[in-house]
Amino acid sequence: MCKKNVQRCFMSFKRVVLTGILLTLASNGICGDSVAEKSGRWYQDVRDLYYGLPVQVRYYPEDTQLTGRVWTYLESIDDVFNDYKAESEISAINRLNAVGDVTLSPMLADAFDKAGQAWQFSEGVFDVSCTPLRNLWRQAEKRGVLPSDGEIAAARDRCGMKVKQNGSRLTLSREGLVFDFGGIDKGIIADGVIRMLKDGGAQSALVQIGGETAAFGLSQKDRPFRIAVQHPGIRDGTWCVIQANGNGLSASTSGNYENPITINGKEFYHIMDPRTGYPAKTDVLSVSIAFPETGKNWLADSLSTTGVLLGSGKTFEIVKRFGGEAMFLIREDGKIREVTSPGWEAFK
Repeated sequence: MCKKNVQRCFMSFKRVVLTGILLTLASNGICGDSVAEKSGRWYQDVRDLYYGLPVQVRYYPEDTQLTGRVWTYLESIDDVFNDYKAESEISAINRLNAVGDVTLSPMLADAFDKAGQAWQFSEGVFDVSCTPLRNLWRQAEKRGVLPSDGEIAAARDRCGMKVKQNGSRLTLSREGLVFDFGGIDKGIIADGVIRMLKDGGAQSALVQIGGETAAFGLSQKDRPFRIAVQHPGIRDGTWCVIQANGNGLSASTSGNYENPITINGKEFYHIMDPRTGYPAKTDVLSVSIAFPETGKNWLADSLSTTGVLLGSGKTFEIVKRFGGEAMFLIREDGKIREVTSPGWEAFK
């Protein structure tokens, strides 16, 4: 994936986030009738992190020291997960090209652990070691030539989570392993921020990182936070709105409008299928996952990615196991059809 494509992907995420911000502002009483405000002040800020990744943090009551800790944590992710930064922790691992042990930071150890769990429950479909395939198809996009069967086979041979983890120790089982946590890191980070805010005494909060949303408590008007799900066919459009209950929300949306691969005028899904070595072949336009509690954005993030490959039936089965719900938007006969798990309506 080239740097330009990463930036384009994050700009797509930004459209999702800004739509959500507008809706949460409306629900908080910035527009419409007014009610008595809570005592204390709300904190709110929107900043861009690496490659323009948009992040919104909003919580009550404001605490200057807590705010500083949160943004320090958020800014630290660049040094861990940014595989386009030569000095980052993941870049150092990706350069090793050797069999052996690596000592991981607490943040990256947690990410490898959760990625391993996602690899297991998705039956190998969610794979952070699938990076060689992604890189191969992005290079093919730049050349304007489809990759050969031999190139695909060689890339697939380096996938499949050929690692073993024991706490902070990661054992690389073969040479040439390369990792990309783009399908789960934003969810992990959202969970981390929410945990910090709760531990720091926040009573209500909304955190949005790219396409990930986490919330607990109520808004400035003592109403549920309302979050937009992007319309897959209309730029800056909204398909529907979901809302959090007071107990919490972990939600994620992934769609092909984010960053498609285009080779000789033909568009391919940006999500790779490690089972075949080819981009996902599907009419699924987007997958949204939601849990009625905080701490599960890492699940929502990984499942919204794998849902494109697993399909609605299998995804509903996995999501139910963890206590969540899902919505698929599918292209069918030139129209968009909504397919939801039985409990999705609870979020609307």
